[in-house]
Order: sequence, then C-alpha cells, then structure tokens
Amino acid sequence: MCVSCHGAKPHKIGRKINDHTDRVACQSCHIPSFAREKPTKMWWDWSLAGKLKDGKPYQEEGKFGKHSYMSKKGEMRWEKNVKPEYFWFNGSIVTLTAKDKIDPSKIVAVSRPVGDKDDENSLIFPFKVHRGKQPYDRINNRLLTPLVSGPEGFWTTFDWESALLTGAEATELPYSGKFDFVETTYTFPITHMVAPAESALTCFECHMRGKGRLAQLAGVYIPGRDYNKWIEIGGLLLIIGSLAGVFLHAAGRILSAKNRRG
Repeated sequence: MCVSCHGAKPHKIGRKINDHTDRVACQSCHIPSFAREKPTKMWWDWSLAGKLKDGKPYQEEGKFGKHSYMSKKGEMRWEKNVKPEYFWFNGSIVTLTAKDKIDPSKIVAVSRPVGDKDDENSLIFPFKVHRGKQPYDRINNRLLTPLVSGPEGFWTTFDWESALLTGAEATELPYSGKFDFVETTYTFPITHMVAPAESALTCFECHMRGKGRLAQLAGVYIPGRDYNKWIEIGGLLLIIGSLAGVFLHAAGRILSAKNRRG
C-alpha cells in the first residue's frame, strides 16, 4: 500500500486530508480516472457471439480502433478516462468457481472485494468493474466453461451447445444441456496510473449530495453527502455554543479589565 512508503500522514499542505488515511485508500483520491491514455474493455457480451455474414465470421471496429463486435467473442465496449467505482476493501477478493451455485435472477459477481466499514483493516478503495454476459446452466445454476479453441471449439463451430458440452466433459463438471446467458461483473482493484498531486480529487467530489463519487457506498455517514436531522441540529448547537462561549469569554475579559481600572 502507498502508506508503506509514504506514511499515514503524507500531506504537508491541507493536513485535514491526513485524517482520511485510516479509512480511505490513497488510490481513491490520487487515481481520479483510469485508462487515461489507452482504452480498457468495460463490457463483453458473449451471448451475441456466433453471428455470421454470408456464412463467414466477421468483426466490426468501434471507438479507439478496438473491436466492437467479433463473431468469435460477441459484443465489446471500450472506454477511456473511466471513473472508478468504490467499495470497502481489506485486501481480499472472493472469486466464483465453476462449482459454485449462482442466482441468475440477479447480476452475478464473478469476483467481489471483501470489506466492511466495521472491519478495521478495510479502506474505501477504487475498482474497475468489468461487466458482461456469459453462459450458465439453467438447471444446475452454475457458470459454464465452453471449449473455445481447437476443431471442436466455439471459434471453429460457432455452436454453443457443442462447445458447452465439450467444455463440461473436459472439466468433468455436470451439465444439464440447457443453457442461457447471465449478466456478470468482475472487479479489479485500481492501483496503477497515479495522477499528479494537482489532479487529485477535491473534497467536493466525494462529499457532494446525490451525484458524488461515493453516492453508492453504503454503511457510512459522509458529511455533505448524507443528511441526518439530529446530527445537523447537534452540529448547529455546537457552533452556537462555541460562539456563545467566545462572546462570553470576551465579555468577561472586558468587564474584568474595567473593574481593574475602576
């Protein structure tokens, strides 16, 4: 982690920022976006693979000179200057295997970060979330592993049923013969592409209400983003009490000075 070399209080200017390092990873502020120079794949839909033109596989080029469609691989979407998504992260990631049950009525997290606000080792950390669709067994509710290469693979036959059956036989995993496609996500922790200090995020980008970067981060009260009537009233009373204390102290000093002169 960054603090291993830079320490937990690396900021000399605006030292209030140092109060964040126990809960916010340095990468969250210092990597405002990733894929700033070269595009990264953000979407991959295998369910659209297998289309042919005049009986032959084809491909289409999209933005950034990257393929937006390939008969072998389906539809893909590439992006640049992507804002990360943020999750609590303690350094561990849970990954599905082909033996794990899934719930196809929901988006399936093929990998997900482990962490929680109550975990002292967890930090708010930036991630790339790759989304797509891939085949699963409709009866056994498991992700499937198709054979894609070779004479019997999907890239040769463009036949999902054959490729999935051959893949199941090769992995020795059960397959009902009934398949469909389910939307999935895969998370990558972002740690490269640290930007210059002047490009780091400002307070407002995380503490704003409604559309800030941490708008979807659950389980924690973030000033500015969140509103709680009692916290707001308590804060206002503290301000009023502090001001009253300052005025009373000043008035006492003035009266005391007059009494001494008198």
